[in-house]
Amino acid sequence: MTAPPSPDPASTPEGVKKASARKIRKSVENLNLAAIGSNFATAPLVGGAMGYGVDWLAGTYPWGMIVGLFLGFISAFLDMLRKVR
Repeated sequence: MTAPPSPDPASTPEGVKKASARKIRKSVENLNLAAIGSNFATAPLVGGAMGYGVDWLAGTYPWGMIVGLFLGFISAFLDMLRKVR
């Protein structure tokens, strides 16, 4: 007599849990990578707006806004490096 075939590991409750956990991990990873693009748009805008506020208070237009934009781009780039690693 031959032994009955072993069940498919993906059809067992433990296998289903593992497959579900892999899907969730992959979704979270994709969301983290998608956040990089939105960060590249928002960080320089926020930095520029803060610089504009400093310019408005100090009367140094456009230097505060330029520095704010520059710092926003640096912030976005460093965040990208952190998320890619």
